Formats: sequence, structure tokens, C-alpha cells
Amino acid sequence: MVKASFKSILVLICPYIFFSGTIFALPQKAPEFDLQSPQGKLSLSQLKGQVVLIFFGFTACPDVCPISLSTISRVFHQMEEEERQKSKALFITLDPERDKVEMMQEYTGFFHSNIIGLTDTAETISEVAQSYGVNYQKKKLERSALGYVINHTADIYLVDSLGMLVKRYPHDVDPEVLVGKIRNLLVQ
Repeated sequence: MVKASFKSILVLICPYIFFSGTIFALPQKAPEFDLQSPQGKLSLSQLKGQVVLIFFGFTACPDVCPISLSTISRVFHQMEEEERQKSKALFITLDPERDKVEMMQEYTGFFHSNIIGLTDTAETISEVAQSYGVNYQKKKLERSALGYVINHTADIYLVDSLGMLVKRYPHDVDPEVLVGKIRNLLVQ
């Protein structure tokens, strides 16, 4: 009988975890929120019955946010119309000082109509980010027209149609992985 060492098991498991996303230890209710959308207040519970992707970022983000939203856009482009009707993505700003409702709508419109930009007061955004375990910090930029950027957690959260937090994926996850998982959740 061959004994597997802990290290060899980790070597086998780590790539699976990295590429397939982080599964939450126990199914848990996705933290509820009530934020400003282009159509007025929007809460996560209003989207019950749909599979929802959630990403936190900001419109002046130079790299991670556009990559993440492009990934999400590619997910929606790979789905059938019926599947898109049963799914949404929420882009929650971490920079409510600059990202007003109109700006969020215009920005998400560049990517896909199924992506809804959400904003609110700095205090409310902070509470929502904290409830999802998102860390972020404003960093001043000397000699930059932006003035500052927001360093932040860059994960995509997947919420099933019952409002349960299912997985957390790295921002640059392969869109096909997300499409497959969303399709599985839609048939359950």
C-alpha cells in the first residue's frame, strides 16, 4: 500500500481549487444589499430565481476590472438567450465618490447589457463589501490625473437562483468554467 504524503495531495488538489474556484465550506445565504442602480434601488433578493455573478471594482480601474467585466461579458455571449434571461451580473463600485449611477450605467454598457452597475454612499458600499469579505483601500497616485486608485479583492462571486453563495472565482477565470457552472445551476 502506498502512502500519499500531505504535500503530494496538496500538489494534486491546489490546481483544481485555483482553476475551478473556491467552494464555500457550507452553503450560505449571500449577504443581502440594497444599492442604487440606473433603474432605482436594487436588492439581491429582487433577483431571486436568477443566477447572479457579483464583482466589486471601480470604473477608473486600469486593468483588473476591465479584465473581469470582459470575462463576464464573454460568459453572457456564450450563453443562449433563454439562459441570459435567467442570469445577471452586478458590478458594485468601491469608488462611490467618482462612480455615480450614470457613470456605472455607461461603463457596464460597454461590456454587456446583463451587467448592472451599482453604487451608493461610501458607508453603504463599505458595509456590503465587508459582508462579502472584500478588502479595498484607496491609494493616492502622485503625478497622475486619476489622483488615486482602489486596491481591492478581485474575485467574482457566484450566487445561485435561491440566493445562496456558491463559489468565488479568480477575476481571470476561464469564461467557459463560469458558463458551465451557471448552466448547471439553471437546470437544478
